[in-house]
Amino acid sequence: MRVKEPTKVLPEKAKRSKRPTIPHDEDSSDDIAVGFTCQHISHAVSVNHVKRAISENLWSVCSECLKERRFCDGQPVLPSDIWLCLKCGFQGCGKNSESQHSLKHFKSWRTELHCIIISLSTWIIWCYECDEKLSTHCNKKVLAQIVDFLQKHVSKTQTNLSRWSYEHCLL
Repeated sequence: MRVKEPTKVLPEKAKRSKRPTIPHDEDSSDDIAVGFTCQHISHAVSVNHVKRAISENLWSVCSECLKERRFCDGQPVLPSDIWLCLKCGFQGCGKNSESQHSLKHFKSWRTELHCIIISLSTWIIWCYECDEKLSTHCNKKVLAQIVDFLQKHVSKTQTNLSRWSYEHCLL
């Protein structure tokens, strides 16, 4: 029988400390300050689809109102409250507008979720399924990435939108 030689005593490795856990009481005001975590993000957000749609469509214009070519006193009516679907990049007027195209987009039947939208004027992110405002701090980093991409895109498109509005008002 072979006897094992005693091994060298190595210094103990420092143990990783776990992050402190915060209790999640339903009545806790901390949850309100921190934000709401949405379970739909992983299925209802597609950065690639949004980037493709943004490159192919006019920025911050309700695509349905544009199709309807609504005019008031000879000027095109383009709502300022535009929301972008974070699944496919659809841009529609908000639920407080007359036509509510972003809400209709969410309610139309699809095999995939189209429930998370972002306001292109306030950068508020909303989940229709949860009926809650979402925070980029409490949710997956994909929300922060997409907001960053959209905000960078805004600076590039401001002049293009002004030019488009001027040209279409002349029609």
